[in-house]
Amino acid sequence: MIATVSDKKWFDEFIVELRLRDVLGHAIGDAVASARELLADTGQSAEEAFGPARTYAASLELPRDSGPGWATRGLWPTLLGVLAFLLFVHVFVAWAQDDRFLVSPARLALLVAPAALVAFLPLYLQAAMRRPWLLGLLLLIGAVLGFLSSAVAPALPGEAWLSLDPVPWLLGSTTSMVLLSLWNTVQTLRRGNVDDITTPLPDQLPHRYRARRAFLMLTNWFFPLFSAIILGLFLLLQR
Repeated sequence: MIATVSDKKWFDEFIVELRLRDVLGHAIGDAVASARELLADTGQSAEEAFGPARTYAASLELPRDSGPGWATRGLWPTLLGVLAFLLFVHVFVAWAQDDRFLVSPARLALLVAPAALVAFLPLYLQAAMRRPWLLGLLLLIGAVLGFLSSAVAPALPGEAWLSLDPVPWLLGSTTSMVLLSLWNTVQTLRRGNVDDITTPLPDQLPHRYRARRAFLMLTNWFFPLFSAIILGLFLLLQR
């Protein structure tokens, strides 16, 4: 049976639902393989055979991870890394211009707004994971708020509510990004193959998992690396 677009969408949703339930990677792989085998035998679509992906995932009794949930392991540190990176960008501009980091009430509100989006994440986390466009929208909102906070920055120290030395904040945000990246890296290494979705199907080759692990390592260090690039470009232009 050739998988249709609707089947691919169904399996994508199925995997997301199992991930949200902290099902172990090998169990997800077995469930996917079993479902695909049944579809190949019957010729049905996934929706016809199993119903909605969310309902079918909820009906399965599969082994779950007994450790911290996936949000605690990876999502929260990543979101905190986003906040640290946004702070880095703001204070870096002040430091690069040899100026103070000036904060007005309006700028402070716009700086705090992304933190509020993260703080209230539990209220809409599952909805965001089930709808990738919502995550994209949240990232866009965060970027717009960051731009607006720069746009409303006081032009003169006398107009500022707070006038801060950018160096401690620059060092603090950089240290936070590095520590969060180290945390994510340790978690990736400690969990071994627990998170890998492995299946008994022959087309699932080991190099795919090695490539996935390498990609995870790279994403763990995205914000420190991008910050280093920004710093490097600035120092290069100063020559």
